[in-house]
Amino acid sequence: MSGTTLAEDPAFGETTTWATMTDMPVRISSLRFVGRGAELEQLVTAFKTAAGDERTTAVMVGGEAGVGKTRLVAEVADCVHEAGGMVLVGSCLELSNAPLPFGPVVQVLRSLSRSLGPAALDVVIGPAAEVLDRLLPELQATAGEASPSVGALFEHLLGVFERLGREIPTLLVFEDLHWADHSTRDFVVYLSRNLQGTRVSLLGTYRSDDLHRRHPLRSVLAELDRSGSVQRVELERFDREELREMITSILGVEPDAELVDMVFDRSEGNAFFAEELVAARGATDEIPLQLRDIVLARIDALSDNARRLLRVVAVIGRRADHRLVAALADASEPALHEGLRDATEHHVLVAEHDAPTYRFRHALVREAVYDDLLPGERVGLHARLAELLADHPEWCEGGASAVAGELANHWYAAHNAPRALEAMLAAASDAERMFAYPEALDHVERALELWPQVPDAEALCEMRRVDVVQRAAVLAEMTGRADRAIEYIGAAVALVDATAEPVTAGLLHERWARYLRTVGGSTQDILEHVDAAVQLVPPSEVSARARVLATRGQQLMLASRSAEAIRPCEEAIDLARQAGATAIQSHARNSLGIALAALGDIETGVVQLRLAREEALGAHAWDDVARAYANEWSALAGAARHQEALAVARQGIEFAREHGLGRQMGVGLRPPVCEELWVLGRWDEMYQELNEFEIEPIGVDAWTVAKLWAQWRAGRGDFEASRLDLERLRTLLGSHVEVPWRIELVSVEVELSLWEGDVGTAVDRAQVGMDTESPASLCAETPASMALPLDAMAAAARLDADTAWRDHGPERDGRARARSFAARFREWVAAERWGPGRPGDRTAVARQVEAELAAVEGRGDAKEWELLAEYWLDHGIRPRAAYARWREAELHLGAGKRIAATDAALAAYELAESVGWAWVRDGVLDLARRARLDIVAEARRVPGPADDLGLTGREVEVLRLVAAGRTNRQIAEVLFISPKTASAHVSNLLMKLDVTNRAEAGAAARRLSLD
Repeated sequence: MSGTTLAEDPAFGETTTWATMTDMPVRISSLRFVGRGAELEQLVTAFKTAAGDERTTAVMVGGEAGVGKTRLVAEVADCVHEAGGMVLVGSCLELSNAPLPFGPVVQVLRSLSRSLGPAALDVVIGPAAEVLDRLLPELQATAGEASPSVGALFEHLLGVFERLGREIPTLLVFEDLHWADHSTRDFVVYLSRNLQGTRVSLLGTYRSDDLHRRHPLRSVLAELDRSGSVQRVELERFDREELREMITSILGVEPDAELVDMVFDRSEGNAFFAEELVAARGATDEIPLQLRDIVLARIDALSDNARRLLRVVAVIGRRADHRLVAALADASEPALHEGLRDATEHHVLVAEHDAPTYRFRHALVREAVYDDLLPGERVGLHARLAELLADHPEWCEGGASAVAGELANHWYAAHNAPRALEAMLAAASDAERMFAYPEALDHVERALELWPQVPDAEALCEMRRVDVVQRAAVLAEMTGRADRAIEYIGAAVALVDATAEPVTAGLLHERWARYLRTVGGSTQDILEHVDAAVQLVPPSEVSARARVLATRGQQLMLASRSAEAIRPCEEAIDLARQAGATAIQSHARNSLGIALAALGDIETGVVQLRLAREEALGAHAWDDVARAYANEWSALAGAARHQEALAVARQGIEFAREHGLGRQMGVGLRPPVCEELWVLGRWDEMYQELNEFEIEPIGVDAWTVAKLWAQWRAGRGDFEASRLDLERLRTLLGSHVEVPWRIELVSVEVELSLWEGDVGTAVDRAQVGMDTESPASLCAETPASMALPLDAMAAAARLDADTAWRDHGPERDGRARARSFAARFREWVAAERWGPGRPGDRTAVARQVEAELAAVEGRGDAKEWELLAEYWLDHGIRPRAAYARWREAELHLGAGKRIAATDAALAAYELAESVGWAWVRDGVLDLARRARLDIVAEARRVPGPADDLGLTGREVEVLRLVAAGRTNRQIAEVLFISPKTASAHVSNLLMKLDVTNRAEAGAAARRLSLD
């Protein structure tokens, strides 16, 4: 750049002096989009993929502050518009204390409502209007059947974007996610996993340099990475050539090498830093080293009016309404316009004429200006701003729905504790109305911090402190922080005089009991709090009495004390009916139904559960609707009515989907569906169900899903992947787990070890399972599908005895150990949970365990196994039938009955093959080969090249896929194994075929007709 030279300053000390000054450039940003070609192509391709084949894509773009994320997004948006798509942008804003709940989501909805005509908007919003009205009141929806939960809100929002995608391909952008509120972060995760089958793609940006070790976005990004549903793009700084291009575009002429070197060395390739350096060269003789000082030096060159207005806009936020700026600045019209023009012409502010509003060109500019405010100046501006927003809520960027949160932040920053306290409680109510429970909890917690600083706080807020503490407990539970809820409820109990306020104290103890159940507290502690609640609440308080009795009945039922649960449930139902408390009535009836079923009165229990479901529907108590479906499934499954149980669980999922609750209520009912498909041997369907979880399950559902994956993969023979699932289950369970789940974990370990061929480990783990706790401690309401591991335990004991006898003879007779094992099993079988007289297949399981142990003692009966197989088939339980026919075939062979053995082995093989149970299938084939049984599967197989090469059946399957050009990952998907297992099979093939690569293996397969 002619006329401009650097002072000699080889080390680029504290400042650089310009020998010649030039005027401020007309532009501060490059007209030309520089660099980022690969990143731009990736993002545009992601959008086109979603727009073309309705396969949703999500991309997260990270990079340090000022590296060029916003410019990249703008370029992508231009490409989307050129392709005929729509772009909706929501920005997360940095506020002084707490972000606004769903801030960027509200921006997106408002932009959508302005972009579409009334008719088109009605189509896109559809049935979501009654819920979205809570985020965007201007929708003016009529009251409807809106379910009060964040899950319903997410589902309705998803429906909006799905319907929008049908009309026009859409790019949904959430900028600056490092400032996102908790609820927005949750929604982004939800969207990234659930925008399936739409023409909507998701793009998020965040500052990677702001993500300190405990930053909440870090866990979100890690979760997205694990899910595999999101692409990650990390923007790097410009290199010297890219920076030169950018400077050329800004100046309109080729810059001197000295200027490029200076800017590159100072900015280190950061685009925003470089732009400010170029702009500042005409604003000051000295160029400071730090970015903040560079920005302020440029701003110091502006007029007094402009600087004053920038301070005002910095306090308002990154975007400010013109009316609010004018009122807060308290300047004359000419001074206001002069200052705004100066700030916009020098590219510090950007005017948005549609609103009209003003925003800083970059958040870093706003941060520098705000940080430069004097303490008193900052406090005064926040106080005046709060007063203005209170009088004119329509001036708030987020509209009336966000004004309470803005007021809370500004009064807090103004150090006005009384006004801040009032505003925080109001903001908590607004956030709760929007289902933003984490933000509501933040506001309440800050209110509790301020409470001691405000004289007569109770009179001012018209609330007692105990009420605020209890509210914090409720919000903590709704946020998923049951541990925090317990702390708050304990503090609330300490604030109440139980003698003077027995009802309040009783209801607090009732909540305490429920929170303890959520975190897996001891049954004794839970029942102590429940008993305290019942003792405190008098019969005259009908509704409160009904609530605590309903909770007592539920907790007794969950503690396997079903007989004791009947009376409190019935009393609660009567009192709730008197009080007109339908939700409490339904809740108590739910517990009554499952307690009756657990006591063997299945039909009466199911009737009660169906009535509870109808009552819950009438009260819009969706949790109890879901609970009634799940409890009816459990009751039917426990009675061996597995087909009916499966139908009920699927009916619940369909109901949830029809009511817009599929991802809220339906996710809890999908594990029961998978449980039934596992028991019935419909494992292909089970695989599909496990892959169709719309959202990641949490709590007990997450435990169940991890267990089911471990079982499914072990059943298919993918033992390595199954062990990974078990590790995940152990991590999820942690160290504090109820007895049934400790036994569940051990039981799956037994199955895995047994099916993998490690009988010794299977027996050892089975012993641990039996030693964990007495069978009486098992929850009686646990579905009978838990009986299947008992089969595995007994089979392990039998095989252990057989192995010891075969390998070591009488001197190491394993039968003595098995007999000891048998005594323990009989103790389990004799317990109420599994003993004779119990409904359904529990009795059959007892017979199967006894038949297994009879074989150990040399008195095995093939007829008993045949009868068991018939029983299991009559109930559609193919896995147990397959195993029973296998055992029958073995016993027939031992008795020399080859024809009967052949028939049983063939039936066992066909059943196992239809299920996909590798252990039984391969075990039957091995039995047939060793005994030379002429079963169809063997008779039809003609020895060929694969036998000569020593290839297993699985290796032949892998070879065919290798010959077809499939990758290891694709092979894994086709064969339902892990990529690592597929890789191991390929390595074995190369060795057995004596080839060096996959191409040669494919050629060998074609030559040997194995393709």
